[in-house]
Amino acid sequence: MTKPTTYVPYYDDIVEAMAAGGCAFCALQLVAAEKYIDSLLWESVNDPRIRREVSAARGFCRNHAWLLVRHGSALSSAIIYQDVVRTAARVTAETPAEGGRRSLGQRLRALFRRQTPPNDALLAALRPQQPCPVCTNAELVDRYLSETVLASLAKSNAIIEKYRASAGLCLHHFGTLLAHTHTPGTRQAIIDAQLAVWSALDAELAEFIRKNDHRFRREGFGAERDSWERTMALTSGPPPPSKSSRGGVTQTS
Repeated sequence: MTKPTTYVPYYDDIVEAMAAGGCAFCALQLVAAEKYIDSLLWESVNDPRIRREVSAARGFCRNHAWLLVRHGSALSSAIIYQDVVRTAARVTAETPAEGGRRSLGQRLRALFRRQTPPNDALLAALRPQQPCPVCTNAELVDRYLSETVLASLAKSNAIIEKYRASAGLCLHHFGTLLAHTHTPGTRQAIIDAQLAVWSALDAELAEFIRKNDHRFRREGFGAERDSWERTMALTSGPPPPSKSSRGGVTQTS
């Protein structure tokens, strides 16, 4: 058994995703996650090391766990998550249940800061001990995406023009691209492109707000109709899928 396959995006993938609308990096990350999980379910479900990693992460994160819901995934998903349940049960059984005596002030601070008290071994043991494997893979994909954009930009401004014509990147991926950009001129070109995208989006939001005024409702909505949803996606990220959009490749329905 081998580690699930890492999806490597190319320049053409990025250009196509930019033209499709929404954050291109988010769209390609979903493709990468789908392919990674397909590979895990089909090729790696019997690899003890991979299953230990998933169990140590206490299962996949909320955004990625439901991508396992696809035709043919039932048996592989059951095998993986049986390990997660058994690990949680073992940790709970083996770890002292007492959380230790704490003052009222300590309990309140832990509550408001959503922190695990330092002497509560059980709560600490139940938390993920390492990141979701798909999230770890996503960090590699982000690096590939950023390096591809920067390598293209070093040759010509074509990618920047496509960036300006696109919906731009979400806040998270805009920051990711900047974090990989160390040349001042290149960094400024990326910033200017994103600012141009935000300026156009701001104008659409203003038009949407204006047309919601009773004095202008008869004008009807145009492209600005869904500007508020696109803004949410480009700030908070797209909504996580409730299940995979892929047909699936595993053998059990």
